[in-house]
Amino acid sequence: MTEYRAAVIGCGRMARGHMRAYKELGIPIVAGADISEEALQAFAEETGAEGLFTDHRKMLAEVKPELVSVVTHDALHCEMVVAAAQAGTKGIVCEKPMALNLTEADEMLAACQASGSRLTVSHQRYYMPQYTRARSLIADGAIGQVISAEASLKAGCLMTDGTHTIHMLLALLGEPEVEHLLGQVDGHEGYEYYGHRCENAGIAFLAFTNGLRASMVWGWMARSAASEGRMRRQHSLDPSWNDEVHRYHNFVIHGDAGRLELYGDIFSGADLDAKPVLRIIRGGEIEEVAFEWPGEVSAIGLEVKDLIETIESGAPHPLDGANGRKVTEVMIGIYESARRRSVIRFPVEARDNPFLSMCETGDFPPQGDETGSHVSPNERERWRVRSGTEKGKGAS
Repeated sequence: MTEYRAAVIGCGRMARGHMRAYKELGIPIVAGADISEEALQAFAEETGAEGLFTDHRKMLAEVKPELVSVVTHDALHCEMVVAAAQAGTKGIVCEKPMALNLTEADEMLAACQASGSRLTVSHQRYYMPQYTRARSLIADGAIGQVISAEASLKAGCLMTDGTHTIHMLLALLGEPEVEHLLGQVDGHEGYEYYGHRCENAGIAFLAFTNGLRASMVWGWMARSAASEGRMRRQHSLDPSWNDEVHRYHNFVIHGDAGRLELYGDIFSGADLDAKPVLRIIRGGEIEEVAFEWPGEVSAIGLEVKDLIETIESGAPHPLDGANGRKVTEVMIGIYESARRRSVIRFPVEARDNPFLSMCETGDFPPQGDETGSHVSPNERERWRVRSGTEKGKGAS
């Protein structure tokens, strides 16, 4: 059996889940790359890794890890996945979203195909017990023949959070192919997250080739006109959303024999007590569905475990790069629908990121100091300068 060593590119907060996953599986983390010396030192203290680099390409060349997690800002995923593939990495775990546009997604897939590297996109909620149980109930006919679905997301951006919701919606419905969609977004707040502009709300209708249909709504909130300031009171875009009990996103799957309601993430036992997480409603009968929580192995741990199985046996991986591209295509399709103000049929032809293009052309102008930005606007360029990579390569 192959001995696996792991390395992490991007050693900040989001890397903790990947570090935990490798530890659970007994895979040593031997190196990390980050432009922040402080982040590297914290990473070394937590993992015991001796290989610390501010240049991820140098790390890949010198350490040659079998497994690499790419846990950097969204716009950096493409260049770093391609670099890992070209370095001969056997398995690559890329944080979501896969890429900011379909050009980048296809470049990543091509690089991995050329090198034989196996790529997964970390929509790790796929492995969480409540979502696993919901999928099995639907597949086993617990609500009869599925007809339609609704999804609601508390957060405001497809690329940074809605990618999970779209991925899970498709998974719950059995991975249908989109035939066409219609979408609209609001990006007027100038909101930024993970190094790029984001919309703050949106709606979409999706029609699938098998006749299913789904609707989705997302957004931090539609704000009260009477409120003022950054902390002003907010109201949900979705009237069914209860911020006191709902977590992250929720789903309602309608069948001809009932409906399944899934209220999303669980962070503590109190979440389980606040409101039923998973239930089936048939007429006046409500069935609360039990499931084991938490799982023995973390969701990312199960993702990595299956990645190793894929490397060794060639078995398909549910979160492989092709699946990540499928989710990316839906997001780009929604943005393109908003740009064109029309129905978008699949496959999507747009090669840029229509939302970011609309920001650049002034459809969604910046809002000065009210961006809500969590990162420096120069973060992406700092990675490129410190890592010696070509400016603009792999970027939207």
